[in-house]
This record gives sequence, structure tokens and C-alpha cells, in this order.
Amino acid sequence: MPTFKLTLAYDGTNFSGWQFQPQRRTVQGVLRTAWEKITGEAVQTSASSRTDAGVHARRQVVGVRSQTHLTPDVLFRAINANLPEDVVLVDIEFASEQFHATHHAIGKHYRYSIHNDRTRPLFERDFFWHVPKPLDTDAMQRAGQLLVGTHDFTSFQSAQTDESAVDPIDL
Repeated sequence: MPTFKLTLAYDGTNFSGWQFQPQRRTVQGVLRTAWEKITGEAVQTSASSRTDAGVHARRQVVGVRSQTHLTPDVLFRAINANLPEDVVLVDIEFASEQFHATHHAIGKHYRYSIHNDRTRPLFERDFFWHVPKPLDTDAMQRAGQLLVGTHDFTSFQSAQTDESAVDPIDL
């Protein structure tokens, strides 16, 4: 059975996060709906990470095992034609049978953007945190230094996670 590696980008503003939830609009849900419409097949997906409600992604990697005979090129066009305007398939390719987006993720990159101005951003309002007062950049630099080094962030993961081990992260 072919395994596909998909790369998605999405504006998470109107989503209840990545993971499927009945009666809620999720990224995994709209992807599964598009896939089923094209192939007639209900598939399970694995994601490199789960995002919370309102969180955006530029390159979310997703694994799909499927019995489809459609090529990645055909799937690319068909999936994009069936995704809502706030999700786009950036890339799709064949992957090894053992590929699992969660287990094979080698890193994650988070970006937090601040709009530091007395006027709130209009067009970027869903992508920036508005801070109208001047920032204390010296204090921010000092605080940032506390994160430099190797750290174990396993205490931040869900107790229900299917991950058996998490490697320390070098910052």
C-alpha cells in the first residue's frame, strides 16, 4: 500500500486545531474529506505535530497510507482543488512504507510575531500579537538567554501522547 508524504500550509484562524474532532472544523478533518472525495477512501493520517485552535502552519508534514493508484502529481492538483481556501497542499511525494510523520519529524520551528505599535494591525490581526506599549528589549534578551542550551521539554507533552521518547532539544 503506497505511503504519501504531504506538506500543508494553513491559516488556523477558523480551525479548532489540527486533530479531528466531531462537530468541529479541523485541518485533519478537511484534509480527510478532500482525500475521500477524490479517492473514495477514508484514510488515517499522521502529522508531524498537532496545532491548537487558531494556530497557523507554513509546512505541516502529514503521512497518508492509501490504496489509491493516483500519482502524486494528480493528487496534488485534485486535493488542492478540493481544499478550502485557508488550506493549501504545498507538496506531495511517495514515502517509504515505514514513514510516519510524527515519529520521523526531526524538528519544529515556532514563530511568534509581535506588532509593536500604538495602532493595532488590521490586515495582519490574525498573525500578530498587538502590543501597543514599548517593549523592554533588554529584559527580553536576558530572558531569552535562559533558553540557550539543551533542554528536556517532555513535561510539556500530553499525558496521552503516543510518543515513547522525546529527545532533548538544543537551543
